[in-house]
Amino acid sequence: MINIYEYFSKLTFKLRIFTTRSYVSSNSKIKFHRSVRFDRWCYFTARGGEIFIEENTFLNTQVILNADVGGKIFISKNCIIGPRVIFRTANHNFENISKSKKGQGHTYKEIHVGKNVWIGANVTVLPGVSIGDNSVIGAGAVVTKNVPENCLAVGVPAVVKKNYTKK
Repeated sequence: MINIYEYFSKLTFKLRIFTTRSYVSSNSKIKFHRSVRFDRWCYFTARGGEIFIEENTFLNTQVILNADVGGKIFISKNCIIGPRVIFRTANHNFENISKSKKGQGHTYKEIHVGKNVWIGANVTVLPGVSIGDNSVIGAGAVVTKNVPENCLAVGVPAVVKKNYTKK
């Protein structure tokens, strides 16, 4: 028996991918809430890892979520992801400098983005990072370490510049 709700949810998702000219790699483990919106030319790949995006989150144009060789990307509800943001759960190993980097494998970790987070344009979020609820990451930042909740972080590497108190 066909679950009609599941069927139309999958069909709607495929239609959104097609109409926005976005890409989802085959055999990827990706779960989006049905209210997630994304703009044109986004790239989602999770062959070996997983991607989860909760409700009311928006991904602007050319966002890349890459969990290919392992790790997981969790994006909580009510987030805004700016254009050309990159999430990458893995890095190449390079223990032996004289050996090919491609042949040395990967190290992977999870990425967590809390609720109500705004990530500005051209940000790179690296493996093992957690961004706390209600935080803002300024445009062009490279997030290499955890960002606490209710903070503004900017720069390369991203540094917390301001703490906000909850009202």
